[in-house]
Amino acid sequence: MTATTAKPLGHIAAERISAGCYGALVSASTLVGLGSSDLGVVIAVVALTNVVYFATHVFAYSVGDTSSERPSKIVAHHLRVSAPMVSVTFLPLLVVVALVAFGVDLPTALLWGVGVAMSYLVVVATAGARLRGYSVLGVVLTAIGAALMSALLIVAKLLLH
Repeated sequence: MTATTAKPLGHIAAERISAGCYGALVSASTLVGLGSSDLGVVIAVVALTNVVYFATHVFAYSVGDTSSERPSKIVAHHLRVSAPMVSVTFLPLLVVVALVAFGVDLPTALLWGVGVAMSYLVVVATAGARLRGYSVLGVVLTAIGAALMSALLIVAKLLLH
């Protein structure tokens, strides 16, 4: 599929990809700073942070929406399409919980959780670029950019703790 033959990415799909990327970044950046916490605090802070970002995202997109729909339909739409912002939190947290349950120390488990969230970011951003019909170079540059952003967050995690 080339850029000229690609089907345009629908608005809803684009919003879901964006929300997934944003949720992965929020999850990873929250996990980065929790090395001295206990597991319960990690779960609560990461989940609550993503829910708060999700709520503010839905609010902002609903206020800025230009459709002629009723406000309740606009909010419902943004709640639906932005859901990946919250659901992306589950796998990194599950990895952290599972590793701690198997005896891995929390800072190491958090690093793995950050890695999982950032891997998700790279996959979703790259898939999004491909679905948008970017050229091969554009897809590769998107993947590299997401990987660099991921590496910077992981380095920040290592430097903080």
